[in-house]
Parts: sequence; structure tokens; C-alpha cells
Amino acid sequence: MTPSETADSEAPVVQPQEYEWPLIDLNEEVEGLERDDLEEKYLDLKDEVWRLRRMLNLEPADGQIPSNGGFASAGGFLKRQSCAVFVDVQNMYHSAKKTYGRNLSYAKMLRACVRNRRLTHANAYVIDRDGIEQTGFTDHLHYCGFQVRKRSVIERQDGSRKAEWELAIAMDMMMAAEKVDTIIIVSGNGVFADVIPMLKAKGCKVEACAFRESLSDVLREAVDWFHLLGEDHLYDGV
Repeated sequence: MTPSETADSEAPVVQPQEYEWPLIDLNEEVEGLERDDLEEKYLDLKDEVWRLRRMLNLEPADGQIPSNGGFASAGGFLKRQSCAVFVDVQNMYHSAKKTYGRNLSYAKMLRACVRNRRLTHANAYVIDRDGIEQTGFTDHLHYCGFQVRKRSVIERQDGSRKAEWELAIAMDMMMAAEKVDTIIIVSGNGVFADVIPMLKAKGCKVEACAFRESLSDVLREAVDWFHLLGEDHLYDGV
């Protein structure tokens, strides 16, 4: 396609996604179910409510009609948003491995949580471990569009080893909150729930992106919206 053809072509029309209704058995006997099974059904129904609200262009968290022309409609608030993404790489690596035995695709994850919004920047926080070559991995993160921050493991006097990014991630999010419409935390760690009220006080929405199995309940309840990752967001190989 030539530049002139590109300029004259119409903007692509966003087609609504087909919706698959869940199969809910109203006659199902639940009295004999174990607690874990009941919690699983509760989470499935809760996720379904959020998906229905998004489909109807309602606020996912409370079901209210948004005052900005449509939370997720084509050309609406979601398209006009700017967002910044902060990835707790250690948390996401272990979550993917524990749940699926495979690695997260950071490119697929980034597309899933940003969608058609304007991404201002994406930070990935990596722990640099002795004896583990991570040059290829960090190069891949750069290729996907991430700014990579690395921190070495610190060995204490008592012999214990520690490397945490939570405080630095929280500080970076606070600095970005006044410059973007939405902060996206890619982690299931509930500790980030503590900083969310301060981020919201700066006038931005806060979202979380994680695997459902590792998404903390306290983090889920604190954010305005959450993105659930699954097998579609993993690498095809190991």
C-alpha cells in the first residue's frame, strides 16, 4: 500500500467480539461441594459479571454508567486513555511456571492489557542472579518495548539473600500517576494494594494484570479493573 492510499483509506471499523455465554446449571446441587470448588465457582461468576459489564460499556468494578462516553466503546474513554505498565518480572515468572509450567509471553501480555490505548512507557523490573545469563531475556524485553531495570541479589551478614522491587515499583508508579490516565500493575502481589489509594488520589485509574490463580484477592478488590492472563498469553514452547 502506498502512502497516498494509506492517507485516503478509511479508519478500520472495530467489530464487536462474539460473546460466548457460560453454561450455568440452575439445578446443580452444591450442598455437597468442597469449599475449594465453591470458591472456584464464585470466582468464575465474578469474572463473568466483569466481562458482561465491559461488553455493555459499564464500569467493570461497580456496573455504573460511565460519564466519559463509554468505558470500552470504540473511540470512547478506553481509546483516549494513556497508560503506563509496570511489570514485576519475578512474580510473573514464578506464577507462569507454577500454574502452567511455561513462560509468559511479555509481548502478548502487553497487548492484552494495553489494547488500543496509548502506551507512554512500560517498565520491567528484573532480578540479576549470579550464574544466570539473562542477556537474551533482557534484550527480548527491550525488543518488546520495555525499559528494563535490574537489581542484584543482596547477601546479608547472616547469610540470607534478598532482592525486592516492590518499593521501587511503587515509587515509580507514584511518579507516573500524574502524567497518565491509567497505571497497570502486572503482578498478583497483594502488597501493591497499599499504594493504590494514593495512585487514585492523583486522578488516575489503576488496573492489575495477572494469572487468576496468583492474583491476590486484596489487589483484585482494590483496582478499578483487572486483566486475567491464561494459556493464550504464554509462549508456545517452554
